Amino acid sequence: MELVHLILRYIHLIGFGLLIGGWLTAYLSKKLKINPAMLWGSAIQLATGIFLSAPLGRDVMPDGMKLMVKGLLALAIAIMVWVPYLKKRESTAKGHFLAIGGAILVTAGVAVFW
Repeated sequence: MELVHLILRYIHLIGFGLLIGGWLTAYLSKKLKINPAMLWGSAIQLATGIFLSAPLGRDVMPDGMKLMVKGLLALAIAIMVWVPYLKKRESTAKGHFLAIGGAILVTAGVAVFW
């Protein structure tokens, strides 16, 4: 079971890399548009996060409040990323795009510091 947990964590980090990398690429190119890296990253983060929160034979369970906060943040990021994409918008409002980046960083902060 430990191997499964480590593989899920590894895939979760790849999802984070895709999400923040896609966001940074779009922001630095000044084309505030949702890109495929952000879409895949948000989907991977949400899916692997759900599996990582499952007990999977662990002796010590993670803090339930932390899981809830991270789950809500991941869901909010996924919605903020997927809605403009599904509406086929050419660009995303600057405030909306910055909110996505802020939510990504807050989620990472919760994971590291909580």
